[in-house]
Amino acid sequence: MIMRTLSVSRSFRFVFLMVCLVIATPVIAQAPRTIEAFRAQYDAMMANYEQLFAAEGNIQGQMRAQQGREAMQALTNEQLARVFAKSRIPDFSIIASVSNYLVQRRAVQKSLPFPGEPPIVSGCNGVDYTSATRYAETIANEVTQSILAAAAWVCNEDILGENGSLACVPLAIAADITQGLIDVANFCAGEVTANQVQANFDRLGHIHDDLSAGISTIVNNDNTNRSAIINNDNTNTASIITNANANKDTIVTELRALGCEIVRLLNTPEGQRASSILACSAQPGFPYSWNKH
Repeated sequence: MIMRTLSVSRSFRFVFLMVCLVIATPVIAQAPRTIEAFRAQYDAMMANYEQLFAAEGNIQGQMRAQQGREAMQALTNEQLARVFAKSRIPDFSIIASVSNYLVQRRAVQKSLPFPGEPPIVSGCNGVDYTSATRYAETIANEVTQSILAAAAWVCNEDILGENGSLACVPLAIAADITQGLIDVANFCAGEVTANQVQANFDRLGHIHDDLSAGISTIVNNDNTNRSAIINNDNTNTASIITNANANKDTIVTELRALGCEIVRLLNTPEGQRASSILACSAQPGFPYSWNKH
């Protein structure tokens, strides 16, 4: 995976270097305004990075961008021409556009409702690590690294008694800034991904614990309800049986009394029959009297 990443990085660098070389024109055929255009593009890029760092509260980044602008302003057109004498003046318009995009992106991000983020290291607060931004920063970094690499051989030798490395200071600062931006964005994106994975794991564990506790509660509640139902059913059954037995005894007693009363009445002479047996209470004509004299 690492070798593949390095291969892709080298491919990006080669492609953007070739684009810059094709777009640019030879130094010998260039007028001073071409170098001035390069200066303007570089200054616009660094001004955008300075504004971006200011929005993020990155004082060190602001100072680094200012150093790059000052280093470029200190160079003469002749010094820059010597650096690119055997190559072509690079086109920084791509990087200037990318840096402008990053500034605009930052402004839009601050104007929208700030979304909730998983807790990450404080250094990532305010860093735009979306895929679109990281892609743009990758392009800017590959271009600046390619330009610096193309000029490196000149920077390490003396040209007509002058140290050519001075002319490469602004390029090195630009490469350092773009490399730092993509490194921080990649780190923060990785932190967010790792924290989201951990959060998902923790939430899954929380759900598992909740389900286990819920199952235990349901089982315990079901057992309690079952015991209560059985006990209540047993109590009701015993009460019904006891009440039925009591009613049975009462009915049997009254039937016996009624039977005895009937036998008594049958053996009582006509005109002397009367009855006030409790078994017949509340019935029509109670107590009874049949032609009693």
